[in-house]
Amino acid sequence: MIALIAHGGATGAQETVPNRDATRANAKSGASLYNLGSQWTTQDGASVRLGSFAGRPVIAAMGSTICTNDYPAIVADMMWVEKHLTPDEADLVRFAFFSFDWEADTPERLRLYAESHNLDLNRWTLLRGDDGAVRELATALDVRFRRDDLRGFDHAAVISLIDEKGEIVIQLRGPQSSSEAFLHKIRALLSGAN
Repeated sequence: MIALIAHGGATGAQETVPNRDATRANAKSGASLYNLGSQWTTQDGASVRLGSFAGRPVIAAMGSTICTNDYPAIVADMMWVEKHLTPDEADLVRFAFFSFDWEADTPERLRLYAESHNLDLNRWTLLRGDDGAVRELATALDVRFRRDDLRGFDHAAVISLIDEKGEIVIQLRGPQSSSEAFLHKIRALLSGAN
C-alpha cells in the first residue's frame, strides 16, 4: 500500500549525500526545487534545468531504465495517474522521469524506453544528469539510492507531485497501481485550490 506523506521519511537503501540535510530542509520549508542549479539532458538530447518545468504541475520520479524491481512499478503508477486524468487535465500536467544511471541511460536509451512504453512525449520527459545533479535532486526529493552489486540500483520508490512553483505537494512511497488521493491533489492544483 502506498503511503501518502507531505515530505521526508523515505525507506530503502541509503547513500551518503553531501549537504543532504541542508537541501532537504530547503525543500521542506517551501523552497522551490526550481532553484536547484543542476543541468539535465532530455531523451532528445536537449540540456535543461529543473526550472524549465515551472508553470505547470509535475509528476516526478527517479529510477533507471535497467532497474527490474521498483522502476517498472513507478512508471506504471505514473501511467495510471495519466490514464485516470481527463485528456484536458493530462495535457496540463508534465510527467518527468529522472534517471539515477548517468552512465547507461543515454538520451537514446531514454527515448527508446519512452517509445517502447508508448509514453506521450508531449507530456513526458525522461532525463539524465551527471552524478552531482542526480544526488542533488535525490536529496531534495528525499529519494535514497545506491548502486547494487549487479550494476543496478537499490532505491526508494517515490512519486512526487510538484506544484507550478516547484514545491513538493505530496509524495507517494512504495509500490501500488493507483491513488485516488494523489489524483485529488492534482485536480486541486489544476483548479487553483491548494
